[in-house]
Amino acid sequence: MDMKADRLTCRDWLKAGLRALAESGAAALKADSLAKSLGVSRGSFYWHFGDVGAFHDAILQRWQQIAFQNIVEELAGAPGDRLESLLSRAFRADSPLERAVRAWATAEPRAKAMVESVDTKRRGYVEKLLVEMAVPPERAASRTRIIYWAYLGHVLSAEKISSPEWNTIANELLLLARA
Repeated sequence: MDMKADRLTCRDWLKAGLRALAESGAAALKADSLAKSLGVSRGSFYWHFGDVGAFHDAILQRWQQIAFQNIVEELAGAPGDRLESLLSRAFRADSPLERAVRAWATAEPRAKAMVESVDTKRRGYVEKLLVEMAVPPERAASRTRIIYWAYLGHVLSAEKISSPEWNTIANELLLLARA
C-alpha cells in the first residue's frame, strides 16, 4: 500500500463517494472508480469498508448527517427565527447531492428507506418549529407538508430561483406558516 493510501481515512472515502454520487449518480459508487479518482489501490477502500454494500450504508448515513443532523445542530445555536433560517438555507442551496440520493432511492431499497427517514425527521422538525411559534398542532402538520412539498419541488426542479424571487416566495411561505 502506498503512503497516500495509508493516510486516507474513512471520511476521505465518504467525501469522495458523496462527490461522485452528486456528480455522476449511484453508479459511480464503486471501489475501482473511487480508488482511481483518489489515486490509490482498491485495498485502501477495503481497509475501511468490508464491501461495497457497507460503503453504501456509510454514504447514506453520512448524507443523513449532512441533510438533517448538522442543519438542526447549526440552527439550534443560531440567532433569530429558526424557520426563516431553515427556509433560506433550503431554498437558496443548489442540491445536486439531494437530487442524486433521491434518484438512487428510486432503485435501491436502502436509499429509499434513508430518504423516507430523513423526510420524516425534516417534517417533524419543521412541525416542531411551527408548534413552538404557537401554530396549533393540526395546522402545523398540514402547513409542514405544504412547506416540504414546496422544498421538494424546488430541489427536483431544473428551474433556479433568483434572489428577488426567492425573497417573495420565502415571505409567502413564512406568512403561510405563521397564519
